[in-house]
Amino acid sequence: MAASTNKSSAVKDDFKNEFRLFDANNDGFIDKDELKLVLKKLLPKFKLPDDEIKRMISNVDRNNDGKIDYRGK
Repeated sequence: MAASTNKSSAVKDDFKNEFRLFDANNDGFIDKDELKLVLKKLLPKFKLPDDEIKRMISNVDRNNDGKIDYRGK
């Protein structure tokens, strides 16, 4: 059981660290501009229109504030 808890904690830590890579201003949220910046770095020749980026965010935006937030539980 302890190994499972440690693995779960490690996954959560990994996810939180990855989230911070997207959260450029460290405010605890990923907004449209931050997501756009990361996508541009990952795929420099691929351009997504703003409305598509907003749609991506809306798919995981729990409180409809236009941002992705990390809730580490």
